[in-house]
Amino acid sequence: MTGPRGQLRAYLAFQAKDFLLLRASLPTAVVVMFAWMMIATVQLPADGWESPQGRMIARQVFDMLSTMFVLAGAFLGVARIVSDDRSNGYYRFLFSKPVSMCAFYMQQWIVNGVGLVVLIGLLASLFGALTVPVPVGAAMQVMAVTWVLVGGVGFALSVGTNYDVPVLVVSYVGSSVLHSLKDSPGSAMAPWMRQIVRVTMPVQHVDHVRAALFAGNPLPLAHAGIAVAYGALFVVAAVVLMRRVSFAR
Repeated sequence: MTGPRGQLRAYLAFQAKDFLLLRASLPTAVVVMFAWMMIATVQLPADGWESPQGRMIARQVFDMLSTMFVLAGAFLGVARIVSDDRSNGYYRFLFSKPVSMCAFYMQQWIVNGVGLVVLIGLLASLFGALTVPVPVGAAMQVMAVTWVLVGGVGFALSVGTNYDVPVLVVSYVGSSVLHSLKDSPGSAMAPWMRQIVRVTMPVQHVDHVRAALFAGNPLPLAHAGIAVAYGALFVVAAVVLMRRVSFAR
């Protein structure tokens, strides 16, 4: 296995290990712990999980845990994905061989995203096997849409600044609050402010996607499309920045 492509494939196992141990382990452990506590302690009727009460509890817990995993996984999956190597000087080792920097980090971004989607599918399937069937496919689709949006914005921020984590958190929370204020009945938000809010992270569209899928409805393509397109633009911006801006800074 020679050449840049061969070297890039050689990093794949390292990147998968980095994802599993350093990024996915914490949200997985938290979700498994809470799920185990619920399953071990909940008081159910004689019919168990198959009773109406059991099904209701299982779905409520599933919705809560899956939402927790999706957000935590997306943030941890992209946190300092580029800036950590830059600030610690790891790039001198990583790119001492003929490997494209853009290709390396795009591969890492894809590995993390696919890993999160597969992992939430496995966790949801396990939860459903222990309780009642839950919408595994819905959880995977929500994870995918959230990853492209949050992971895309976080990717560009990590390329552009060493303070990507706080900026990403503030951007997400601020966008969520501003969209809620804008869309609330009788909102007094000024027209100029509404125009500014429109270009912030469209987190409300992810909320629509999650609500629709968890309610058993088809994927709302309009909402998903806006969230995915917004995140994809930031992925493109990240690639452009990596090619045009000095990495060592």
